[in-house]
Amino acid sequence: MKKSSYKSIIHLYILLFVIFAAVIAMCFGMVVYVWSSVMPDGQTILTKWPIDFTNDFSQQIVFIDGKPQITETGLELLAQDGLWLQIIDENGHEVISYDTPLSVTKQYSAIALLELYKSGGNSDYTPFIGSIKNDGKEWTYIIGFPVQISKVTIYVDADRFTSGKSTIPILLLTAISIALILGGIYGLWITKQLVKITKAIGQVASRSYVVAEDKNVFEDVYDSLNTLDSEIRTSDEERKKTEIMREEWIANITHDLKTPLSPIKGYAELLMEDDFSPEDVKRYGHTILKNTAYAEALVDDLKLTYQLKNNMIPINRKDENITRFLKEVIIDILNNPKYADRKISFTGQDAPVTYPVDRTLMQRVFDNLLYNSLTHNPPETEINVSLVLESDICIYIRDNGRGMEQDELDRLFERYYRGTNTEVNPHGTGLGMAIAKQIIELHGGSINVESKPDNGTIFMIRFPLLT
Repeated sequence: MKKSSYKSIIHLYILLFVIFAAVIAMCFGMVVYVWSSVMPDGQTILTKWPIDFTNDFSQQIVFIDGKPQITETGLELLAQDGLWLQIIDENGHEVISYDTPLSVTKQYSAIALLELYKSGGNSDYTPFIGSIKNDGKEWTYIIGFPVQISKVTIYVDADRFTSGKSTIPILLLTAISIALILGGIYGLWITKQLVKITKAIGQVASRSYVVAEDKNVFEDVYDSLNTLDSEIRTSDEERKKTEIMREEWIANITHDLKTPLSPIKGYAELLMEDDFSPEDVKRYGHTILKNTAYAEALVDDLKLTYQLKNNMIPINRKDENITRFLKEVIIDILNNPKYADRKISFTGQDAPVTYPVDRTLMQRVFDNLLYNSLTHNPPETEINVSLVLESDICIYIRDNGRGMEQDELDRLFERYYRGTNTEVNPHGTGLGMAIAKQIIELHGGSINVESKPDNGTIFMIRFPLLT
């Protein structure tokens, strides 16, 4: 057994001992509380003290010429504790008294004395009765104590009570032994369970954990471990996918950066020679500028996606007529000579639809989405942009192009995923769709896509209606 196991047992024993000691202390405190009383002068006494005092007080009564007298010491003891005293002869008459209250009777019958002995006095004092003999006569004395003490009579079997007094320590010792043994057994069981849980935690960390079925009393702990293991394994899979995508993306970006750099370098070397016509210089310079712009676009997209992810880019949102905004985006694209003959239509609302957007960022969203549809589909593909007011502001971008496979659809908005390379898509950097999604969500909206091979694609963008 490991040291931690022994420590667990020791800690459990210490805990049980503390609990046991606390219970004993509480019981002792209750006994002291019940078996004690407070005198008028603030002195705390045991409730057994009055009867002991009464029995011992017979030594303070002396007889002179057959009559009882109280010694000086006895009077001092009575005065010291605020007690009163009556001495009654065998006929029940008071013979001598000390500081008795006015309410105390001077004559007692045998039944009255018995009742007084059993039940006590009134709420101001409690009388205790003693007796003393002299010359064949029996005298009774009553001492009143200024506290309220209940007299409880318990009837027990004398033989059993006598033998029980010697049995109690044995029973107490037996109970303590049983408690210690059971505590030890329980401690070993708890320690075993803790060792299993500790081992399970280590297995979760090392990815070798087996889902627990037998959970016993630690069901909540094992449920949490099962959940933790499941989440860690899911996280590991996601991280592995992300690493693969990142590696693919880095390979693509490396290729994409080399694509513009190669002609830039080549034409720059050619320009260093002297036998070029002005037309050649202009053509080479145009190619260099075009590839430089593409390289800048790659860097800008990479920078923008991380700024959006970490909320590092300022947003200047202003109310914008979305209908007019979408029309202007479409017109700008169709004014590009490369796409002048493509078919893009718009269906909107008669009334203005207003929503606060950062125009520059939102322009980038719809440029990315529309260029994506134009680039990845045949020239005869028709694209329709529609604006509909439902429970939200809904913008649909539909095309009847080639569509996408489910795997490509699932990864479309991932930052490190590219469906095509730059030879097919000169505008693509592999980040356009991820950037579009980030910008839309930054504006409080959402984007979804539906597509099937040979059945076209639908992008659905939603923004909440503002009241």
